[in-house]
Amino acid sequence: MNEHRSANDTQESSANGTTLVSYLLGGLAFWGGVGWVADQLLGFSALFLPIGLGVGLVASIYLIYAQHVRS
Repeated sequence: MNEHRSANDTQESSANGTTLVSYLLGGLAFWGGVGWVADQLLGFSALFLPIGLGVGLVASIYLIYAQHVRS
């Protein structure tokens, strides 16, 4: 059994880690931004921002699960 790892295997695993972190940060930034805009438009001080951050975190974790764990 030949178990040699090439340089591409190392790059793929680091790219997956980078992808996972970018999904988390992107979801938080996008949905947090949506919540912030909703707060500004509707005149609330901090109601929809935390809701948006929570939705972004849950959506990011689901996306990571759907693409990397289930496949």
